[in-house]
Amino acid sequence: MNEQAKEIEDMTVLSIKGLRAVVAGAALALMAACTSGPVATYPDVTWRHLDPIVFAAGPIEKVAAWSNTEDGSIQSSLPFNPGRMAMNWPDDRIQTAGTSDMLRYSVTEASVTSNALKTTKGIKGVFTDDQSDKIDLKIAAKLELLAPNGTPKGEVSAMAARSRTLSESMSVSEREQAIYDETTALLMDLDRELERQINNNMGRFLLR
Repeated sequence: MNEQAKEIEDMTVLSIKGLRAVVAGAALALMAACTSGPVATYPDVTWRHLDPIVFAAGPIEKVAAWSNTEDGSIQSSLPFNPGRMAMNWPDDRIQTAGTSDMLRYSVTEASVTSNALKTTKGIKGVFTDDQSDKIDLKIAAKLELLAPNGTPKGEVSAMAARSRTLSESMSVSEREQAIYDETTALLMDLDRELERQINNNMGRFLLR
């Protein structure tokens, strides 16, 4: 492509994108002039609909042991927190009775990270709705049974991971909803893995 043709293509792309910016700006101005609509809320994921897992134990201690320092973390920009929701798991799934042993439940990892994907450039890119971001979600937890003096008697750990891509045409609310839906599925994966590990490795401490 010669220099003149390249300049024409660049001007065309700028012209189209400029028109988009004008339309988007007008839409935003109109929205600002109107009464704001309701802000989307995202309820905590719960497991109350499932049968409880009953331990021969006493109190349950909960420990938030994760950090959000991963490269590409978007946790702080989300209106919900997977780690905080995972902390509710023993409240819904665990019951205790019968001994002075203690259960300690720790969420050891809770991450949501985003990585940009390669998108189409030039005039073709203006009319192409690419997948622009890859979202990776991971959650991990540990459950320990301790004697009254702190001696470990049993332990299980579980980890769940999911990922999905988001298209560049999605709105902020659509992106949040997609990540929330994936978070819900992720936490259900964690529940299934924790229950499986408990049944396989800590069954002798359960009250049937």
